[in-house]
Amino acid sequence: MAGRSALRFMTPPCCLFCHDQPEFRHGLCQICWYALPFTLGSCCSHCGRVLVQPGICGQCQQRPPSFDDIAAPLSYKNPVDKMLCALKYRQQISFARTAAGVIADNALARGQKRPDLLCAVPMTRRALRRRGLNQSAFIARLVSRKLGIPVNISLLKKLRDTDRQSTLSARKRRKNLIKVFSCKQRLDGRHIVLIDDILTTGATANEVSKTLTNAGAARVDIWVCARTS
Repeated sequence: MAGRSALRFMTPPCCLFCHDQPEFRHGLCQICWYALPFTLGSCCSHCGRVLVQPGICGQCQQRPPSFDDIAAPLSYKNPVDKMLCALKYRQQISFARTAAGVIADNALARGQKRPDLLCAVPMTRRALRRRGLNQSAFIARLVSRKLGIPVNISLLKKLRDTDRQSTLSARKRRKNLIKVFSCKQRLDGRHIVLIDDILTTGATANEVSKTLTNAGAARVDIWVCARTS
């Protein structure tokens, strides 16, 4: 054991991105960490969309989301897009550590009230067998471990297979998800956080939030690694 510890000390983990420099934070070296496209500046107070100045975006004014708040610390740009696609479609699960670390750091920096429970966007059994991994559940478990917040991966159920959201327009995305989720228990008065990897139009987050609210949740927040422009 002593020899193994000494070996780890002499050969620290390398960066998951460049595979050259030693790890600095959440699997990345210092150079790659500070090169991440962190979301800076003003954002919509409802959906997190980047704005010129603080306020509520036009879309949220016309169609307020079902969730209360969203945290998306990164923009879905290179190299974050490649990282999350590798996690999602090629099962490179080491990247879940980086995604969870970014989410956890952002939650601590925001200093909001601690939620009662974390959950993740569910998949059908068929979709899970096809992909081999529910990246949202994997990230949620790691965030739970980092922050010491309980997580219930099986809280939500997806009732049927749907068309891939990435292939649909915003209107069709909303229609594609109507009444597709269910909640397995009552959540009366509880503060729930939904974990996911990416937020695009917010259709999935919105529909899951409706499900959680209908189950009695008093507040639903969304924590994602990245948000598209």
